[in-house]
Amino acid sequence: MAAKILLSLFLLLAAVPILPAQEISLRKLPVGTPWSDEMAPLVQDSTLYFVSNRKSAWMVNRTDQNEQPLYKVYRATIDKKGRIGHPQPYELFSSEQLTVGPLSFSADGQKVVATLNTARTPHQDPEPNRLGLFEAHKQNQNWSSFKAIEMAVGSASIGHPCLSPDGQQLYFSAELPGGEGGKDLWVSQRTESGWAAPQNLGPAINTPGDEVFPQMTAAGRLYFSSNGHAGLGGMDLYYSEESRGTWGRPTPLPAPINSAFDDFSGFVLSGETSGYFASNREGRDRLYQFEYELSFCEKAQEVVEDQYCFTFFEDSPFDSDTLPHRYIWEFSDGGREIGAEVDYCFAGPGFYEIILSVQDSLSGEELYEVASYELLLEETRQVYITVPASPDARSEIILQAELRGFGDVKDVRYFWDFGPGTKKQTGSTIRHSFGKGTHTIRCEAYWDNQRWCSYRIINVE
Repeated sequence: MAAKILLSLFLLLAAVPILPAQEISLRKLPVGTPWSDEMAPLVQDSTLYFVSNRKSAWMVNRTDQNEQPLYKVYRATIDKKGRIGHPQPYELFSSEQLTVGPLSFSADGQKVVATLNTARTPHQDPEPNRLGLFEAHKQNQNWSSFKAIEMAVGSASIGHPCLSPDGQQLYFSAELPGGEGGKDLWVSQRTESGWAAPQNLGPAINTPGDEVFPQMTAAGRLYFSSNGHAGLGGMDLYYSEESRGTWGRPTPLPAPINSAFDDFSGFVLSGETSGYFASNREGRDRLYQFEYELSFCEKAQEVVEDQYCFTFFEDSPFDSDTLPHRYIWEFSDGGREIGAEVDYCFAGPGFYEIILSVQDSLSGEELYEVASYELLLEETRQVYITVPASPDARSEIILQAELRGFGDVKDVRYFWDFGPGTKKQTGSTIRHSFGKGTHTIRCEAYWDNQRWCSYRIINVE
């Protein structure tokens, strides 16, 4: 006796070939000099800011108490074609006699937090001068004097500030008690009375090595530099995302952004498909610009909903007309159904065994086993795109991407495309505004020199 199984609602899609990963263009910025180092790039209002130890004026080179060149902030305009003008000292810090380190602007440009020496005049103390964070506010288009940010950090040096997009958190790097070792990343919350005692970001982010140069993007992604995580060598660039108060495993940026040299102090632009960073791959610390060449694949799959509910039935005649009987279906996940035809739902993908037997309906005695089956349920290979049930044109929509059907894949990057004339974005979770009507959303996943493309059509009311 043979049993038959009808598998309803089970969708099998033709495989889409895995294509080579997208290209990343890289160019060195024309802002360096043969004798200087540059780092900590930042873009605000079409202006590139960076830190350099070049001569501050012709034939003038200020040095610290160890005769090392002092770092200062410089800026250069960026025109509409992306061309960068000639760097000039940033006059906001022209009165500072000692090192001026990395800085961070608030989202509205009305506040700046900078790394400065806590001793404001050179050679004031025979001991090395501590670095601290200072903030200034714009008042009637003029900047106020810098005021030290007070936190419970003792005598430690702190630097590399980063204001969160909403201005309520201040991230920075410091070697403080209670950390993971070396320089760690910390965060302080803004309160009515100032900045609260800093909290360590924990072992998912911090290591016994050094974690420096944090940047928090509008999408909620934390970029930073580290020589403590497994990377390509030296200092590398990473990002991590927080979920329910826990930071995820840091993802390294791909080559050629990261290399066997020191690659650090990244600044990612809006949309997170381009940005700037520093690297010593050519000997000295130089600034580079990167951009993902977004050529979305043409053969994207439409997102499908995997179904794990099936109808099983036995249509062969029973060989006895007199013996009362019934069919028993037993499933390896613990389920049990009775009848010649049954509906059954599995919890998800996996390997299952199914046994069909005949039982005496009066005594409950099992008469014999009809057949046994093996069933392998696999997820459809796709970039699964999650959208709200009822997208509304009056507010931003949260979109989420997840690579399914490929097993345990690490370090996946997701890139989104919303059609001609729209801004492309990257991230597993993003926000986007749509007008009323029907829209096609495309998302590509990139990992280990592979990519996969999916699309979803939504109707926005």
